[in-house]
Amino acid sequence: MLMVRKAFGRGALWLLCGCMAWAAVEAAPADAPSPGPYDVRVLAGGMGLAKKLAADAPLLAADADWSVSGWVRPSRATAGPALIAGIGEPQTAGRYFTIDNGRLGFVQGADTVLRSRQALRAGTWTQIAAVAQGGQLTLYADGRRVASGALRKKVVAPVLMFGPREQPAAYTQHFGGEIAGFVAQAGALDAAAVAQLAGRAPDAALQRFEDASPAWQVQVRQMAGQVAPQAPATLPRSAAAFSAPVATPIQQAPALQPLDAAAWRVGAWQLAAAPDLGQATGASLSRGDDAGAAAAAAWHVATVPGTVLTTLVDRGVYPDPDIGLNNMVIPESLSRQDWWYRSSFDLPAAAQDRRLELLFNGINYAGEIWVNGTQVGRTRGAFARGRFDVSKQLKAGRNVIAVRVSPPPHPGIAHEQSMTAGVGENGGVQALDGPTFIASEGWDWIPAVRDRNTGLWQDVQLHATGPVALGDTQVVTTRLAPDHRRAELEVNVPLRNETAAVVQGTVQLAVGDVRIQRQVEVPVGGTTLKLTAADTPELVIANPRLWWPNGYGEPALYPLQVGVDVAGTRSDTQRLRFGIREVSYELSLFDQDGALRRVLVDFNKARQRGERIVDARHSAIRPVPGGDAQSFYPGAQASPAVTPLSDDALAPYLAIRINGVRIAVKGGNWGMDDWRKRVSRERLEPYFRLQRDAHFNVVRNWVGQNTEASFYELADEYGMLVFNDFWQSTQNYNMEPADAALFLDNAAEVIKRFRNHPSIVLWFGRNEGVPAPILNEGLDKLVADLDGTRWYTGSSNQVNLQGSGPYNYREPVAYFNALAQGFSVEVGTPSFSTLESFKASVPAAQDQWPISDAWAYHDWHQSGNGDTASFMRSLTDKLGAPTSLDDFERKAQLLNYDTHRAIFEGFNAQLWTKNSGRLLWMSHPAWPSNMWQVYSHDYDTHAAYYGVRNAAETLHVQMNLPGHEVVVVNNASTPVRGLRVRAEVYGSDGALLQQREQAVDAAPVAVSAPVLQLAPLLKDTNGLGFVRLQLLDRDGLVRSRNFYWVAGNDSAMRGLTALAAVPVQLATRLDDGAEPVLRASVRNPSQQVALNTKLTLVDAHGQRILPAYYSDNYLSLVPGEQREIEIRGPSASVLRNATLQLRGWNVQPSSGAVSGSP
Repeated sequence: MLMVRKAFGRGALWLLCGCMAWAAVEAAPADAPSPGPYDVRVLAGGMGLAKKLAADAPLLAADADWSVSGWVRPSRATAGPALIAGIGEPQTAGRYFTIDNGRLGFVQGADTVLRSRQALRAGTWTQIAAVAQGGQLTLYADGRRVASGALRKKVVAPVLMFGPREQPAAYTQHFGGEIAGFVAQAGALDAAAVAQLAGRAPDAALQRFEDASPAWQVQVRQMAGQVAPQAPATLPRSAAAFSAPVATPIQQAPALQPLDAAAWRVGAWQLAAAPDLGQATGASLSRGDDAGAAAAAAWHVATVPGTVLTTLVDRGVYPDPDIGLNNMVIPESLSRQDWWYRSSFDLPAAAQDRRLELLFNGINYAGEIWVNGTQVGRTRGAFARGRFDVSKQLKAGRNVIAVRVSPPPHPGIAHEQSMTAGVGENGGVQALDGPTFIASEGWDWIPAVRDRNTGLWQDVQLHATGPVALGDTQVVTTRLAPDHRRAELEVNVPLRNETAAVVQGTVQLAVGDVRIQRQVEVPVGGTTLKLTAADTPELVIANPRLWWPNGYGEPALYPLQVGVDVAGTRSDTQRLRFGIREVSYELSLFDQDGALRRVLVDFNKARQRGERIVDARHSAIRPVPGGDAQSFYPGAQASPAVTPLSDDALAPYLAIRINGVRIAVKGGNWGMDDWRKRVSRERLEPYFRLQRDAHFNVVRNWVGQNTEASFYELADEYGMLVFNDFWQSTQNYNMEPADAALFLDNAAEVIKRFRNHPSIVLWFGRNEGVPAPILNEGLDKLVADLDGTRWYTGSSNQVNLQGSGPYNYREPVAYFNALAQGFSVEVGTPSFSTLESFKASVPAAQDQWPISDAWAYHDWHQSGNGDTASFMRSLTDKLGAPTSLDDFERKAQLLNYDTHRAIFEGFNAQLWTKNSGRLLWMSHPAWPSNMWQVYSHDYDTHAAYYGVRNAAETLHVQMNLPGHEVVVVNNASTPVRGLRVRAEVYGSDGALLQQREQAVDAAPVAVSAPVLQLAPLLKDTNGLGFVRLQLLDRDGLVRSRNFYWVAGNDSAMRGLTALAAVPVQLATRLDDGAEPVLRASVRNPSQQVALNTKLTLVDAHGQRILPAYYSDNYLSLVPGEQREIEIRGPSASVLRNATLQLRGWNVQPSSGAVSGSP
């Protein structure tokens, strides 16, 4: 996410790269008007170039004599007319050279054309000139007159344009080629002067062409975040005291927890601050030489996996920083000192006489590992695994491991959000330390994490193997039949031999009932066993169960067990899961002639052929209408891995196909799973379930801050596509990593470790910008070499994608016709939590209302990208100024629902004509936030969640804005026939005014033409009314429903505040089962619409039951309507003792105890 700055922020510093050059560029005045000469290179698929002329230039006059001349060399033959270069606005009164079916011409205005028979050949220089004199226009080529005609006398604008994109409607092509020595001047050149100009063709080797579509530039400026502590007067304040620390119960667990017969997870860790241990060393700590009361007091029972701060909060040293302003009482010094972890265990009998290896799955930032008095290795970077042979160090009996953990070396200075200080910068100098959790310095969606996520944030394992160990096995779906009845696999098994001699072994693979066995010879150091369908028939899978993204089928996964035996004894074993799926990409790429080609690319097929298709280098990225595009490698366009596409409506934007099916990509960004990296499967799974139930099919791993096994495993299981970033943020804003080698080493680890996950479909080198060339090209090569099946692109936006934003409140109609079109990876709007969730995170009544520093600290922004001013203005204009927290939250939820639904209904409205993907910034909160999210950090779901859940459903009926047409969206790959759309219009008094019904068939992966036009019906509402839509199948079952409150203007919308409060009837029944279901019948017995009716499940103490999964919520019910809602919760016993509460926009609060089977 980009933080736009128009001036230096308070306490912030922008650093300059190449300071002198950058300053000179920034200080230079705008280009001075000049008539030329100009040397310009135009790409047929790219943009044009404009140059100013003096506003009073004599040649602009209607009756002026003038001359324009230059050399032109087309890059390719053109089939239709295109403007080459000229003077004035090309769509109106311009004077332009043209090329039409390869022949030279000149146009005046939109339609007065002077044609010649002069050929302009691709790759050949031709001198061209046009001379106006005395009402006559003469056209020259290579010094010869080739056409003449009457001059159209009209004033033209003071601009020279080369290869203009905006052309008269008849000009269907865009010129591509080189233009040299182009000059526009007053006065008429005579024939001799024109002939003299044609005397010597340009030498292309010596020409210095200005690119109309310049290559992507490297970073030239950056900021360092907070460079001095902010003024004390601007720090967030509260009248309430900080919460008291509360220690959580210590979970007793063995020091070694078996993972299988030859692997254990190391537990029973302790943590101590290095300064508290005095002169203790790794040698002494790993020998247990620090005995004594003072030493013992320094140690805490550690939470591992986890960070330093997680341990200190769990042990009651600090209060929960999620709550209120508690983070302000936790010192920044946690990120400015080293820490020691220690564990001891007895070596299991099964591990004795084996090769022993310690595996550290993640240390942030640097680790120094000691075992029984000996240092065995180091790690650097949060995402690199550390593997250390400890066969010589571990012994029978007690063993001690000590790990010195160092935080990122540049933690930066925290900015603390408040009403006066504003949002601050996004990150700072810690970006130098990537690969790490750069957001932990503080972003506009989390405060600074006091330890910067330092610690053993992933688990530690002990592995016992024989002479041969297994590396990161790779499974690839190399071919999938178009009818999906046959798949072919490739399996690559890396084998490590750490002995001094060649080892003979047997590799065994098991996939379900399929068994494969191969004899191998493993040389010293190791080798890789490659198995393909060509040499291993068992890797041909008939009728495979495919992995599909959510909404398109089941995300089927296959278990694979790999083992290697030496001398009849198991040497090592590995278990993993993979999915059979094929991913391909619709892209717009520049060819060698500069034309933009719409193609379908299969990187897996290219990998098998040893080909590279997409050139991701800076020099290969060029501007195009709508953004930028990458290029083909030379010759790649002819590869069988590239299929030309005739439909270029989506150009230049990406579209993704899974198993040959176009996927309407809908979902959101995860800035960070949890700001303190509490990322167990148990903690993360409810979030993935909520995303799945919202009909999302993608999560973006923003800046790689969510890179852990649990994230990818859950994405696989829940059918979430993953867009995977590496650890670098916004170009020309955030600093670039200082250690490229370290960065690439961590990247290689991540690619190898997680490449089997079918959920991962692309790799982003950087958030919002292309990495420096050493990183961009290094990452591109790593992805090609270690993966080879997925698209790598340097930037998460702009390049074959839409630009980022907006992030503040916009009117719903804008998402239909202006915002986030194409493939948009970031679009956001404020999203206030439920009343209950907000009060849980800001429990002090004095902080809850009016809006206070506690609000700002929890991301209710008063400045920056997410400035809530437009939200507050719209809320007040439409619904009236809020008078209390309860009143504000009630009104905020109405806007939440409406805007979040509009984001995805706007996407639906132009699906496959303009849109192919849309991701929220963000769908997931890293902490108790109130800004960009569709559910809360505590799993609660507010109106935004149900707005997107409605709009993103696979089969959906909606009313488009601004015209109020009703359409049906079918994202499935199969048609749905025999549907009926029913539309009802109600007045503000609840009376049914109009009803219409229309039959419709829903074509696969398509949006219907308008089924009904509601604009005429809405006239009966007198400015404020309601629309209910239902999509029914042949059996009369409602397959989709929708409800809108529609007002002619903001003043009319205020009529909602006059709706009478209505009682809503509630009945419940609990059904036991594998997953118990609470069924709630909600009925509106009144004559008025019941708007935004919210159900909240609470326990006997009135506390919310979370997570709870509602089939729908924030219901709007017309008079007499009854809805059946299913609620799934933790267990039958919890649900049995629950109470269901109701409230809403105009709903009388009520509650009902759950009843049902015992």
